[in-house]
Amino acid sequence: MKRQRGISLISLMVGLIVSLTATVGLLSVYRNSLKVTAAASQGTTSDSQLASLLLRTGESMGDAGYGIGSATFGTHIVPISNASMTGSVVTGSTTGNTLTGTAATAGTTVNAVVWAMSTSGTTQCAGFYAPTGGGLVYLSPINCSDATSWNTAGQWNTTPVAAPGYNAVTSTPTTTAYNPITFTVAAQSCAPYGISNTLAAYAVTISTVNSINTAVTSLQCLMNFQ
Repeated sequence: MKRQRGISLISLMVGLIVSLTATVGLLSVYRNSLKVTAAASQGTTSDSQLASLLLRTGESMGDAGYGIGSATFGTHIVPISNASMTGSVVTGSTTGNTLTGTAATAGTTVNAVVWAMSTSGTTQCAGFYAPTGGGLVYLSPINCSDATSWNTAGQWNTTPVAAPGYNAVTSTPTTTAYNPITFTVAAQSCAPYGISNTLAAYAVTISTVNSINTAVTSLQCLMNFQ
């Protein structure tokens, strides 16, 4: 009798099962790597937008004291601690809002800043308000005597410039506290871009956290405060 050679059905089935198990495992690893890559890509996009936001916010605050002969802290720029506003200012443009809070001293970390500037002989006030739940709101310019009138009732028209939060996984805004923004206006010598012959006496530091909860800051020299 000839001895039979070859692969038995049982051996073939065992090999097939092992191959399928390995394939499923590899597919699972591949799928997870795709998720991580997508989340990292979305987080990078979010963080780039956040860096741009801080830069543009600082540039806007650089208008503080413009056109005013002797701009002074506390009169032509006022940081406001524990600030809050009437109305749903984060969800859309609104009118007739009131800003409340406490005028703060230099070096205090706050969530709102109002400043005065003069263009064509007219003094106007503008500002930023950062809700404690995250996001950023621009206070549109209004006619004023100086920034000390920041808490006049019903005077502010607002425009949201950043959503309350950003989910890097789903790439959508959220309503939860994710990236609260703070401001610190401090007395310090500040040379923009290293230009030492144009020193400012004050600077504002804008701070928040990025998609991986790492602190991010942006420094803006207030050149109109000498």
